[in-house]
Amino acid sequence: MSTTLNYKSGLLYLYWLMSGADGKKNFDPNDPEWKTMKLMREHEKITDIDFNSFINSDLGSSDEQLEIVMQILQKSSYKEKVRALAWMDLVMIADGDIHNKEYELYIKVLKKFDINDEDVKSDKINLPNII
Repeated sequence: MSTTLNYKSGLLYLYWLMSGADGKKNFDPNDPEWKTMKLMREHEKITDIDFNSFINSDLGSSDEQLEIVMQILQKSSYKEKVRALAWMDLVMIADGDIHNKEYELYIKVLKKFDINDEDVKSDKINLPNII
């Protein structure tokens, strides 16, 4: 994963975008968004090596990151797109406060790929949750 962009790197980019959308990126292991990302990494089998490689790479601006995510998801199946949005939703609600920039990002990706929000909600039920 560290040398090529794929669905798993797309999940990391989405996490990175969503966790920083409110202007506060927290690396505290007790932060609910960070805990959600750890669950995502475990559930989606994203290794420490791949995560560290991602974090230590030049991620570019938020706009560049979003463009990369859109390119990755363009090549993904509908099911993968739904799953990515389900993870976005979990990160968005993790701290109990949905920031308008988080919601705007979620809706932007949802609309770009014409994803049914009910499909996302149904898929989210199957994901691990920190609560």
